[in-house]
Amino acid sequence: IAFVGVVAIQHMGGPAVPFSYGRVDELDPSTVTPDGRLPAANSGDGHGGATRKGLRDVFTRMGFDDREIVALSGAHAVGRCNANASGY
Repeated sequence: IAFVGVVAIQHMGGPAVPFSYGRVDELDPSTVTPDGRLPAANSGDGHGGATRKGLRDVFTRMGFDDREIVALSGAHAVGRCNANASGY
């Protein structure tokens, strides 16, 4: 998804963004984002109220307003999600 975002930015007239494949998985749970801090990929109901509420619950406590939540969500959705890559 990150690579698709990089390609999409350039395709839409934005700058070329340096990109490297791969990641380092962290095995120590104390060093990763705790469960519940970010929206769960398997929660919500598409365009329904549960999805909106879930996004607002998570991001308003971080200081985001609706406009900022939409911008963040839209940026993540530029590359879309493929079930074969994410499991969802």
